[in-house]
Amino acid sequence: MNTPSPTQLPAGANPLDQLADIHLPPAVPNFPWALGWWVVIILCLCLIAAAYWLWRHYRRRSAYRRAAQLELAALKAIDNDAEFARQLNQLLRRVAIHCQQSKPAAPALAGLSGEQWQTFIYYGCGAKPAFTEANLDALFAAAYQAHAAPLDRQQLLKQAQQWIARHRSHYV
Repeated sequence: MNTPSPTQLPAGANPLDQLADIHLPPAVPNFPWALGWWVVIILCLCLIAAAYWLWRHYRRRSAYRRAAQLELAALKAIDNDAEFARQLNQLLRRVAIHCQQSKPAAPALAGLSGEQWQTFIYYGCGAKPAFTEANLDALFAAAYQAHAAPLDRQQLLKQAQQWIARHRSHYV
């Protein structure tokens, strides 16, 4: 029996029919990843967890500020200037006392009055005070005097909102 040699093809045969198919390499597996990728994933998860913890910590520590802002919005409904001034002064004092509770060596704010309290409020935001001296004088005059000049409520509310947002008790 005669078998045709690879160089000899039967008549009418296509030489391309003798070519073998391309052998593809095996598919690249998804797992196991290299150690470096696992380290990157773990670091990313740790960063996300730390950012979440810091956000929660900040939210918890500044909850009193959000509550004070809500109370400040409720003060807009008070019609009497003297009552408005007393309520605003009381709100600022409560915010300051709450902030000082975590600092045992800090001076007692509950006992501050008059010029000392006004100085604390004025310098409570550091180098850039939230209140102007004229508005603070008008606020305390309306709170403690029977007949005082009318208050600029919008300006006082705006400045009190800034003070609540920015105050730091360690400035005084």
